[in-house]
Amino acid sequence: MSEEQQWRAIAQRTSRKINLGWWLQVLSTPLLITGLIIACGILIMRRELETLPWLHISLGTVAALSLTGFISWLFAKSKFESSKESLVRLEASMSLRNALTAADHEVAPWPDVPAHIDDGTRWHWKRILPPILGSVLIIASGFFIPIHAKTDLQNAPQQPSEWNELEANLNQLGDQDIVQEEYIDEMREKLEKLREQSPDEWFSHSSLEATDTLKQNHQNEQESLRNKLQRAESNLSELQHGGSKMNKAQRERLLEGFDQALQQMQQGNMKPNEELLKQLQELDPQALGELTPEQMDQLRKNMREHAEKLKQQGAGQEGDQDGDGDGENEGEGGEEGEGNQQPGNGGINRGPGTAPDLLGDLTENNGKGKFERLESNNLQHALPGDLLTTQDGEHDVDKSPQGPTAGGTSSSKGQGGGRVWRESLLPEEKKALKKFFE
Repeated sequence: MSEEQQWRAIAQRTSRKINLGWWLQVLSTPLLITGLIIACGILIMRRELETLPWLHISLGTVAALSLTGFISWLFAKSKFESSKESLVRLEASMSLRNALTAADHEVAPWPDVPAHIDDGTRWHWKRILPPILGSVLIIASGFFIPIHAKTDLQNAPQQPSEWNELEANLNQLGDQDIVQEEYIDEMREKLEKLREQSPDEWFSHSSLEATDTLKQNHQNEQESLRNKLQRAESNLSELQHGGSKMNKAQRERLLEGFDQALQQMQQGNMKPNEELLKQLQELDPQALGELTPEQMDQLRKNMREHAEKLKQQGAGQEGDQDGDGDGENEGEGGEEGEGNQQPGNGGINRGPGTAPDLLGDLTENNGKGKFERLESNNLQHALPGDLLTTQDGEHDVDKSPQGPTAGGTSSSKGQGGGRVWRESLLPEEKKALKKFFE
Protein backbone atom coordinates (compact mmCIF):
# COMPACT_ATOMS: atom_id res chain seq x y z
CA MET A 1 0.00 0.00 0.00
CA SER A 2 1.35 3.37 -0.98
CA GLU A 3 1.92 6.26 1.42
CA GLU A 4 -1.08 8.12 -0.02
CA GLN A 5 -3.45 5.26 0.67
CA GLN A 6 -2.09 4.80 4.18
CA TRP A 7 -2.43 8.48 5.05
CA ARG A 8 -5.97 8.65 3.66
CA ALA A 9 -6.98 5.53 5.67
CA ILE A 10 -5.51 7.10 8.80
CA ALA A 11 -7.43 10.32 8.07
CA GLN A 12 -10.72 8.41 7.67
CA ARG A 13 -10.22 6.58 10.98
CA THR A 14 -9.50 9.87 12.68
CA SER A 15 -12.56 11.44 11.09
CA ARG A 16 -14.80 8.60 12.26
CA LYS A 17 -13.33 8.82 15.76
CA ILE A 18 -14.00 12.58 15.98
CA ASN A 19 -17.53 12.24 14.60
CA LEU A 20 -18.33 9.38 17.00
CA GLY A 21 -17.17 11.49 19.91
CA TRP A 22 -19.44 14.38 18.93
CA TRP A 23 -22.39 12.02 18.50
CA LEU A 24 -21.88 10.40 21.92
CA GLN A 25 -21.62 13.80 23.56
CA VAL A 26 -24.93 14.94 22.09
CA LEU A 27 -26.56 11.53 22.75
CA SER A 28 -25.78 11.30 26.49
CA THR A 29 -28.71 13.34 27.85
CA PRO A 30 -31.42 12.16 25.37
CA LEU A 31 -30.33 8.57 25.97
CA LEU A 32 -31.06 8.83 29.71
CA ILE A 33 -34.43 10.44 29.03
CA THR A 34 -35.36 7.74 26.53
CA GLY A 35 -34.30 5.01 28.96
CA LEU A 36 -36.51 6.52 31.65
CA ILE A 37 -39.48 6.66 29.27
CA ILE A 38 -38.95 3.04 28.24
CA ALA A 39 -38.75 1.91 31.88
CA CYS A 40 -41.99 3.74 32.73
CA GLY A 41 -43.72 2.14 29.76
CA ILE A 42 -42.57 -1.31 30.84
CA LEU A 43 -43.81 -0.72 34.41
CA ILE A 44 -47.20 0.43 33.11
CA MET A 45 -47.53 -2.66 30.92
CA ARG A 46 -46.55 -4.92 33.80
CA ARG A 47 -49.25 -3.34 35.94
CA GLU A 48 -52.02 -3.28 33.33
CA LEU A 49 -51.40 -6.57 31.50
CA GLU A 50 -51.47 -10.10 32.85
CA THR A 51 -48.82 -11.34 30.40
CA LEU A 52 -46.09 -9.20 28.85
CA PRO A 53 -45.81 -9.05 25.02
CA TRP A 54 -42.04 -9.53 24.89
CA LEU A 55 -41.84 -9.17 21.10
CA HIS A 56 -43.58 -5.81 21.13
CA ILE A 57 -41.49 -4.63 24.09
CA SER A 58 -38.26 -5.56 22.31
CA LEU A 59 -39.26 -3.91 19.05
CA GLY A 60 -40.48 -0.80 20.84
CA THR A 61 -37.25 -0.51 22.84
CA VAL A 62 -35.08 -0.86 19.74
CA ALA A 63 -37.22 1.65 17.82
CA ALA A 64 -37.08 4.22 20.63
CA LEU A 65 -33.31 3.92 21.00
CA SER A 66 -32.79 4.09 17.25
CA LEU A 67 -34.95 7.19 16.94
CA THR A 68 -33.04 8.85 19.78
CA GLY A 69 -29.72 8.00 18.15
CA PHE A 70 -30.84 9.31 14.76
CA ILE A 71 -32.09 12.62 16.19
CA SER A 72 -28.84 13.02 18.14
CA TRP A 73 -26.87 12.31 14.94
CA LEU A 74 -28.78 15.09 13.15
CA PHE A 75 -27.92 17.58 15.89
CA ALA A 76 -24.25 16.51 16.00
CA LYS A 77 -23.81 16.44 12.20
CA SER A 78 -22.91 20.12 12.03
CA LYS A 79 -19.77 19.42 14.06
CA PHE A 80 -18.55 16.41 12.07
CA GLU A 81 -15.09 16.41 10.38
CA SER A 82 -14.29 15.30 6.86
CA SER A 83 -11.20 13.28 5.95
CA LYS A 84 -9.42 16.36 4.55
CA GLU A 85 -10.00 18.20 7.85
CA SER A 86 -8.60 15.17 9.63
CA LEU A 87 -5.43 15.43 7.46
CA VAL A 88 -4.99 18.97 8.74
CA ARG A 89 -5.52 17.75 12.33
CA LEU A 90 -2.90 15.00 11.83
CA GLU A 91 -0.20 17.27 10.36
CA ALA A 92 -0.88 19.83 13.11
CA SER A 93 -0.60 17.32 15.96
CA MET A 94 2.39 15.50 14.40
CA SER A 95 4.19 18.74 13.32
CA LEU A 96 4.41 17.75 9.61
CA ARG A 97 4.48 21.41 8.42
CA ASN A 98 1.57 21.17 5.92
CA ALA A 99 3.16 18.13 4.25
CA LEU A 100 -0.14 16.24 4.07
CA THR A 101 -2.07 19.22 2.68
CA ALA A 102 0.60 19.83 0.01
CA ALA A 103 0.58 16.14 -0.93
CA ASP A 104 -3.23 16.13 -1.10
CA HIS A 105 -3.04 19.01 -3.60
CA GLU A 106 -0.31 17.12 -5.52
CA VAL A 107 2.23 19.85 -4.81
CA ALA A 108 4.61 17.62 -2.86
CA PRO A 109 5.09 13.87 -2.39
CA TRP A 110 3.41 12.03 0.49
CA PRO A 111 5.69 11.71 3.48
CA ASP A 112 6.59 8.39 5.01
CA VAL A 113 4.11 6.93 7.52
CA PRO A 114 5.65 6.84 11.01
CA ALA A 115 5.23 3.85 13.30
CA HIS A 116 3.20 5.88 15.85
CA ILE A 117 0.25 8.03 14.74
CA ASP A 118 -0.92 10.79 17.10
CA ASP A 119 -4.15 12.55 16.13
CA GLY A 120 -4.15 14.71 19.27
CA THR A 121 -7.39 13.25 20.77
CA ARG A 122 -8.10 10.91 23.75
CA TRP A 123 -11.26 9.11 24.87
CA HIS A 124 -12.76 10.36 28.16
CA TRP A 125 -14.44 7.19 29.32
CA LYS A 126 -15.66 8.78 32.57
CA ARG A 127 -17.93 11.02 30.50
CA ILE A 128 -18.95 8.44 27.92
CA LEU A 129 -19.75 5.33 29.95
CA PRO A 130 -22.05 6.73 32.73
CA PRO A 131 -24.90 7.77 30.35
CA ILE A 132 -24.75 4.45 28.51
CA LEU A 133 -24.63 2.29 31.63
CA GLY A 134 -27.22 4.48 33.36
CA SER A 135 -29.73 4.07 30.55
CA VAL A 136 -29.18 0.29 30.58
CA LEU A 137 -29.79 0.13 34.33
CA ILE A 138 -32.90 2.30 34.06
CA ILE A 139 -34.39 0.07 31.36
CA ALA A 140 -33.51 -3.06 33.34
CA SER A 141 -35.19 -1.60 36.45
CA GLY A 142 -38.46 -1.52 34.52
CA PHE A 143 -38.34 -5.32 34.40
CA PHE A 144 -37.11 -6.03 37.94
CA ILE A 145 -38.83 -3.44 40.16
CA PRO A 146 -41.52 -5.37 42.12
CA ILE A 147 -45.01 -4.39 41.02
CA HIS A 148 -48.35 -6.20 41.10
CA ALA A 149 -50.57 -6.41 38.09
CA LYS A 150 -53.63 -4.20 38.35
CA THR A 151 -55.89 -7.01 37.22
CA ASP A 152 -54.52 -9.26 39.94
CA LEU A 153 -55.24 -6.64 42.60
CA GLN A 154 -58.78 -6.12 41.35
CA ASN A 155 -59.57 -9.80 41.02
CA ALA A 156 -57.69 -10.97 44.11
CA PRO A 157 -60.23 -12.85 46.25
CA GLN A 158 -60.65 -11.88 49.88
CA GLN A 159 -60.12 -14.87 52.12
CA PRO A 160 -62.30 -15.46 55.21
CA SER A 161 -61.31 -13.35 58.20
CA GLU A 162 -61.31 -16.43 60.46
CA TRP A 163 -58.23 -17.70 58.61
CA ASN A 164 -56.30 -14.53 59.37
CA GLU A 165 -57.39 -14.61 63.02
CA LEU A 166 -56.41 -18.25 63.41
CA GLU A 167 -53.06 -17.70 61.71
CA ALA A 168 -52.32 -14.67 63.90
CA ASN A 169 -53.17 -16.70 67.00
CA LEU A 170 -50.85 -19.51 65.93
CA ASN A 171 -48.05 -17.02 65.26
CA GLN A 172 -48.47 -15.55 68.75
CA LEU A 173 -48.40 -18.99 70.35
CA GLY A 174 -45.20 -19.76 68.45
CA ASP A 175 -43.52 -16.42 69.19
CA GLN A 176 -44.28 -16.61 72.91
CA ASP A 177 -43.17 -20.27 73.09
CA ILE A 178 -46.32 -21.33 74.91
CA VAL A 179 -47.00 -24.69 73.23
CA GLN A 180 -44.94 -27.13 71.23
CA GLU A 181 -44.24 -26.47 67.56
CA GLU A 182 -45.71 -29.80 66.46
CA TYR A 183 -49.24 -28.66 67.23
CA ILE A 184 -48.69 -25.27 65.53
CA ASP A 185 -47.30 -26.93 62.39
CA GLU A 186 -50.22 -29.36 62.29
CA MET A 187 -52.75 -26.53 62.55
CA ARG A 188 -50.98 -24.55 59.83
CA GLU A 189 -51.09 -27.55 57.51
CA LYS A 190 -54.86 -27.84 58.02
CA LEU A 191 -55.23 -24.13 57.38
CA GLU A 192 -53.19 -24.38 54.16
CA LYS A 193 -55.42 -27.20 52.94
CA LEU A 194 -58.36 -24.84 53.21
CA ARG A 195 -56.45 -22.18 51.27
CA GLU A 196 -55.57 -24.68 48.53
CA GLN A 197 -59.22 -24.82 47.52
CA SER A 198 -60.46 -22.82 44.59
CA PRO A 199 -61.16 -19.21 45.63
CA ASP A 200 -64.73 -19.73 44.46
CA GLU A 201 -65.18 -22.34 47.21
CA TRP A 202 -63.63 -20.37 50.08
CA PHE A 203 -67.00 -19.05 51.21
CA SER A 204 -69.00 -22.17 50.43
CA HIS A 205 -71.01 -23.82 53.18
CA SER A 206 -68.63 -26.76 53.52
CA SER A 207 -65.54 -24.53 53.65
CA LEU A 208 -67.01 -22.19 56.26
CA GLU A 209 -68.19 -25.15 58.32
CA ALA A 210 -64.72 -26.69 58.19
CA THR A 211 -63.23 -23.33 59.21
CA ASP A 212 -65.58 -23.02 62.18
CA THR A 213 -64.80 -26.59 63.25
CA LEU A 214 -61.05 -26.00 63.01
CA LYS A 215 -61.30 -22.74 64.97
CA GLN A 216 -63.55 -24.28 67.63
CA ASN A 217 -61.24 -27.27 68.07
CA HIS A 218 -58.30 -24.90 68.48
CA GLN A 219 -60.14 -22.91 71.12
CA ASN A 220 -61.16 -26.09 72.93
CA GLU A 221 -57.55 -27.25 72.98
CA GLN A 222 -56.43 -23.92 74.42
CA GLU A 223 -59.12 -23.97 77.11
CA SER A 224 -58.43 -27.60 77.96
CA LEU A 225 -54.69 -27.06 78.37
CA ARG A 226 -55.28 -23.94 80.43
CA ASN A 227 -57.68 -25.75 82.76
CA LYS A 228 -55.22 -28.61 83.20
CA LEU A 229 -52.40 -26.22 84.07
CA GLN A 230 -54.61 -24.35 86.53
CA ARG A 231 -55.80 -27.54 88.16
CA ALA A 232 -52.28 -28.93 88.48
CA GLU A 233 -50.99 -25.63 89.87
CA SER A 234 -53.88 -25.44 92.34
CA ASN A 235 -53.14 -28.96 93.60
CA LEU A 236 -49.47 -28.15 94.00
CA SER A 237 -50.36 -24.98 95.89
CA GLU A 238 -52.58 -26.85 98.34
CA LEU A 239 -49.97 -29.58 98.80
CA GLN A 240 -47.26 -26.99 99.41
CA HIS A 241 -49.13 -24.85 101.93
CA GLY A 242 -51.40 -27.37 103.62
CA GLY A 243 -49.67 -30.69 103.15
CA SER A 244 -48.71 -31.06 106.82
CA LYS A 245 -52.28 -30.42 107.97
CA MET A 246 -53.95 -32.90 105.60
CA ASN A 247 -54.79 -36.46 106.33
CA LYS A 248 -53.62 -39.23 104.08
CA ALA A 249 -56.87 -39.40 102.08
CA GLN A 250 -56.85 -35.70 101.24
CA ARG A 251 -53.20 -35.82 100.26
CA GLU A 252 -53.75 -38.86 98.05
CA ARG A 253 -56.69 -37.16 96.37
CA LEU A 254 -54.60 -34.06 95.54
CA LEU A 255 -51.71 -36.17 94.27
CA GLU A 256 -54.07 -38.19 92.14
CA GLY A 257 -55.59 -35.01 90.70
CA PHE A 258 -52.16 -33.60 89.88
CA ASP A 259 -51.02 -36.85 88.26
CA GLN A 260 -54.24 -37.06 86.25
CA ALA A 261 -53.82 -33.47 84.97
CA LEU A 262 -50.21 -34.22 84.03
CA GLN A 263 -51.18 -37.33 82.06
CA GLN A 264 -53.92 -35.43 80.23
CA MET A 265 -51.43 -32.71 79.24
CA GLN A 266 -49.08 -35.36 77.85
CA GLN A 267 -51.85 -37.07 75.89
CA GLY A 268 -53.54 -33.94 74.53
CA ASN A 269 -53.00 -32.52 71.06
CA MET A 270 -51.83 -29.18 72.45
CA LYS A 271 -48.98 -29.67 74.89
CA PRO A 272 -47.06 -27.02 76.84
CA ASN A 273 -43.59 -26.15 75.64
CA GLU A 274 -40.89 -28.75 75.97
CA GLU A 275 -39.14 -27.05 78.89
CA LEU A 276 -42.21 -26.93 81.13
CA LEU A 277 -43.40 -30.37 80.06
CA LYS A 278 -39.97 -31.80 80.86
CA GLN A 279 -40.05 -30.28 84.35
CA LEU A 280 -43.49 -31.75 84.99
CA GLN A 281 -42.50 -35.19 83.67
CA GLU A 282 -39.43 -35.33 85.88
CA LEU A 283 -41.51 -34.35 88.92
CA ASP A 284 -42.48 -37.31 91.08
CA PRO A 285 -45.82 -36.62 92.80
CA GLN A 286 -44.81 -38.86 95.70
CA ALA A 287 -41.56 -36.93 96.21
CA LEU A 288 -42.90 -33.39 96.25
CA GLY A 289 -41.54 -32.90 99.74
CA GLU A 290 -37.99 -33.19 98.42
CA LEU A 291 -38.37 -29.95 96.39
CA THR A 292 -37.29 -26.72 97.99
CA PRO A 293 -39.88 -23.94 98.41
CA GLU A 294 -38.02 -21.89 95.78
CA GLN A 295 -38.20 -24.72 93.23
CA MET A 296 -41.88 -25.26 93.94
CA ASP A 297 -42.67 -21.55 93.63
CA GLN A 298 -40.77 -21.32 90.33
CA LEU A 299 -42.60 -24.33 88.90
CA ARG A 300 -45.98 -22.94 89.95
CA LYS A 301 -45.06 -19.54 88.51
CA ASN A 302 -44.25 -21.08 85.12
CA MET A 303 -47.55 -22.93 85.10
CA ARG A 304 -49.50 -19.78 86.00
CA GLU A 305 -47.76 -17.74 83.29
CA HIS A 306 -48.54 -20.34 80.64
CA ALA A 307 -52.16 -20.53 81.76
CA GLU A 308 -52.47 -16.73 81.71
CA LYS A 309 -51.02 -16.52 78.19
CA LEU A 310 -53.44 -19.16 76.99
CA LYS A 311 -56.27 -17.21 78.60
CA GLN A 312 -55.21 -14.05 76.77
CA GLN A 313 -55.07 -15.89 73.46
CA GLY A 314 -58.53 -17.35 74.03
CA ALA A 315 -59.92 -13.96 75.06
CA GLY A 316 -58.63 -12.43 71.83
CA GLN A 317 -60.70 -14.88 69.77
CA GLU A 318 -63.96 -15.28 71.68
CA GLY A 319 -64.12 -12.21 73.90
CA ASP A 320 -62.77 -14.09 76.95
CA GLN A 321 -65.62 -16.55 77.29
CA ASP A 322 -63.52 -18.80 79.52
CA GLY A 323 -63.87 -18.97 83.28
CA ASP A 324 -61.90 -16.95 85.77
CA GLY A 325 -59.07 -19.46 85.78
CA ASP A 326 -58.00 -18.74 89.35
CA GLY A 327 -59.38 -21.91 90.87
CA GLU A 328 -62.02 -20.06 92.92
CA ASN A 329 -64.78 -22.46 91.89
CA GLU A 330 -62.69 -25.58 92.44
CA GLY A 331 -62.34 -27.48 95.61
CA GLU A 332 -59.76 -30.03 96.48
CA GLY A 333 -58.55 -32.01 93.49
CA GLY A 334 -60.28 -29.62 91.08
CA GLU A 335 -63.83 -30.65 92.09
CA GLU A 336 -66.77 -28.35 92.59
CA GLY A 337 -66.33 -26.17 95.66
CA GLU A 338 -69.00 -26.30 98.31
CA GLY A 339 -70.35 -23.07 99.68
CA ASN A 340 -68.72 -20.91 96.99
CA GLN A 341 -71.75 -19.65 95.12
CA GLN A 342 -70.15 -17.51 92.41
CA PRO A 343 -70.81 -17.53 88.67
CA GLY A 344 -68.50 -19.81 86.70
CA ASN A 345 -68.10 -21.53 83.37
CA GLY A 346 -69.91 -24.85 83.18
CA GLY A 347 -67.80 -27.91 82.72
CA ILE A 348 -66.84 -31.28 84.15
CA ASN A 349 -64.44 -29.85 86.69
CA ARG A 350 -65.77 -26.31 86.93
CA GLY A 351 -69.12 -26.76 88.66
CA PRO A 352 -72.43 -25.33 87.38
CA GLY A 353 -72.57 -22.36 85.08
CA THR A 354 -74.55 -19.85 87.18
CA ALA A 355 -74.87 -20.15 90.93
CA PRO A 356 -78.46 -20.76 92.11
CA ASP A 357 -80.38 -17.83 93.57
CA LEU A 358 -77.79 -15.38 92.31
CA LEU A 359 -80.32 -12.52 92.36
CA GLY A 360 -82.23 -13.66 95.44
CA ASP A 361 -85.08 -16.05 96.15
CA LEU A 362 -87.82 -16.15 93.56
CA THR A 363 -91.40 -15.60 94.78
CA GLU A 364 -94.37 -17.56 93.57
CA ASN A 365 -96.27 -14.44 92.45
CA ASN A 366 -93.66 -12.68 90.35
CA GLY A 367 -96.15 -10.87 88.12
CA LYS A 368 -95.55 -13.06 85.07
CA GLY A 369 -98.11 -12.37 82.35
CA LYS A 370 -99.44 -9.20 83.99
CA PHE A 371 -99.47 -6.01 81.91
CA GLU A 372 -99.00 -2.72 83.76
CA ARG A 373 -98.92 0.83 82.49
CA LEU A 374 -95.77 2.85 83.15
CA GLU A 375 -96.72 6.19 84.66
CA SER A 376 -94.63 9.28 85.27
CA ASN A 377 -95.50 12.02 87.76
CA ASN A 378 -93.10 14.51 86.20
CA LEU A 379 -95.23 16.83 84.02
CA GLN A 380 -92.42 19.29 83.24
CA HIS A 381 -91.51 17.50 80.00
CA ALA A 382 -95.10 16.90 78.86
CA LEU A 383 -95.98 18.04 75.35
CA PRO A 384 -99.32 19.16 73.89
CA GLY A 385 -101.32 16.12 72.93
CA ASP A 386 -99.66 13.78 75.47
CA LEU A 387 -102.06 11.58 77.40
CA LEU A 388 -101.88 12.62 81.05
CA THR A 389 -104.58 10.43 82.59
CA THR A 390 -107.60 8.29 81.75
CA GLN A 391 -110.85 7.93 83.72
CA ASP A 392 -113.90 5.72 83.43
CA GLY A 393 -117.23 7.59 83.56
CA GLU A 394 -120.89 7.56 82.40
CA HIS A 395 -123.07 10.05 80.55
CA ASP A 396 -125.08 12.42 82.77
CA VAL A 397 -128.60 11.89 81.35
CA ASP A 398 -131.58 13.94 82.62
CA LYS A 399 -134.32 11.32 83.15
CA SER A 400 -136.99 13.70 84.66
CA PRO A 401 -140.38 13.62 82.83
CA GLN A 402 -141.11 16.44 80.37
CA GLY A 403 -144.70 17.60 79.56
CA PRO A 404 -146.04 19.11 76.32
CA THR A 405 -145.18 22.72 75.52
CA ALA A 406 -146.89 25.31 73.33
CA GLY A 407 -145.41 25.81 69.88
CA GLY A 408 -143.86 29.08 68.77
CA THR A 409 -142.78 30.17 72.22
CA SER A 410 -140.00 29.20 74.52
CA SER A 411 -140.58 28.69 78.20
CA SER A 412 -136.94 29.21 79.15
CA LYS A 413 -134.00 31.20 78.12
CA GLY A 414 -131.75 29.79 75.48
CA GLN A 415 -128.95 27.47 76.51
CA GLY A 416 -125.72 26.45 74.90
CA GLY A 417 -125.07 27.82 71.45
CA GLY A 418 -128.42 29.64 71.18
CA ARG A 419 -127.79 31.65 74.27
CA VAL A 420 -124.26 32.55 73.25
CA TRP A 421 -125.52 33.61 69.81
CA ARG A 422 -128.06 36.04 71.15
CA GLU A 423 -125.93 37.55 73.88
CA SER A 424 -122.95 38.09 71.57
CA LEU A 425 -124.88 40.50 69.20
CA LEU A 426 -124.43 44.25 69.45
CA PRO A 427 -127.53 46.50 69.83
CA GLU A 428 -127.30 47.65 66.20
CA GLU A 429 -127.05 44.03 65.05
CA LYS A 430 -130.05 42.99 67.12
CA LYS A 431 -132.11 45.87 65.63
CA ALA A 432 -131.16 44.93 62.07
CA LEU A 433 -131.94 41.26 62.70
CA LYS A 434 -135.37 42.08 64.22
CA LYS A 435 -136.27 44.34 61.28
CA PHE A 436 -135.32 41.61 58.80
CA PHE A 437 -137.68 39.03 60.29
CA GLU A 438 -140.69 41.40 60.71
